Amino acid sequence: MNKLSRNERLTVILKLLSEHNTLSNAQLARLLQVTPKTIRCDLVHLEREKQVIRRHGGVQRSAEFDADKYSLDSLLSQLTASRPLSALMTQSLSDDGVSKMNNKIFILGSFNVDIVSKLERFPQPGETLHSLTNSIGAGGKGANQAFAAAKSGANVTFMTKIGKDQFSHFAKEHLAGTGIDNTIIIESETSPTGNALIYVCEPTGENMIAVHSGANTEITQSEVSQAEQHIVGAKLFLTQLENNIDAIRQSMMIAAEHGVKVVLNPAPYHEQTPELLRYVDVITPNETEASLMTGIEVTDLSSAKLAAKKINQMGVKTVVITRGSQGVLLYEDERFMEVGAIKCAVTDTTGAGDAFNGALVARLVEGESLLGAARYANAYASLAVEREGAANMPDAALVAARL
Repeated sequence: MNKLSRNERLTVILKLLSEHNTLSNAQLARLLQVTPKTIRCDLVHLEREKQVIRRHGGVQRSAEFDADKYSLDSLLSQLTASRPLSALMTQSLSDDGVSKMNNKIFILGSFNVDIVSKLERFPQPGETLHSLTNSIGAGGKGANQAFAAAKSGANVTFMTKIGKDQFSHFAKEHLAGTGIDNTIIIESETSPTGNALIYVCEPTGENMIAVHSGANTEITQSEVSQAEQHIVGAKLFLTQLENNIDAIRQSMMIAAEHGVKVVLNPAPYHEQTPELLRYVDVITPNETEASLMTGIEVTDLSSAKLAAKKINQMGVKTVVITRGSQGVLLYEDERFMEVGAIKCAVTDTTGAGDAFNGALVARLVEGESLLGAARYANAYASLAVEREGAANMPDAALVAARL
């Protein structure tokens, strides 16, 4: 049996309950060929919808039971009753005409407030320099990557945690205006919204960043569990390492268990990164992170290839090493591929890696080959570094011209 969508499973469960007043979790898991955890998640949803009553190890019909609630005919009649079909079809397309019906991505990640100072050069230890400009903007690897994926046409659900402080309203307003389809925002009672202090050297566009994680490291396993239905309903799961490792590990386990492709951007590098690799399908380190993961100092193409092979031997099928101005190295199925750097007018490299990762997963989830997706993402990132600010992501329509 082909893997059923969540809506199809709910329809089948209700049809079965219309014929049998009670069913066990084990029976349903066996019939639908999914894990008991997936069935529990489905039944929790049906109970919230007042369709069923959960009992120990099983489920029965409720007083408000409707066997046709999730059938396609019922759903279509509900939708067209409130909005004409032509309007619904228009809504299924992004601004650049890319369909957003099936290419679902779930991103667990950070939101930070970026405080950026532009300098003529970086200060020496103990030295004070006057900044050329100062600004406050949105950032965080998770938020940036979700924004880039959404701008590239993907249907994105983004989960993050912020504080209840002066930056919380700023965070909500920013995320509401990004075009990200669905945001799950949790608010911490004890920690502030994450923030980053960023120095940008104006002549080169290079940056130095110090991050205070704040609420980003407080996402709990219980909060991850509450988002499980969104994770298992996605085709691809993307995360980074600016949240706490326990929450990251649990979300990756859920995705891997349900056959959702897992992409890890191992930034910033964490000592427990190797323990996560068993759940990872695609990994996207930069040269520094690849060096830390493997113990191989990555300084050129030859050493990057050695590191890519070693990461593959550590259990990751697909390795993507971003090399800044030297382009991108890919390793998959015992074959190396390279994507050359694109000449561009560098203004600010902050968020370049995030732009690459968001664009990459947006193309992968569409079924693009690894090489094709990396070429697109490389071009997208080259457009991003021509703009100021980590969250200032370019429109996908510009990529074709850049390529």
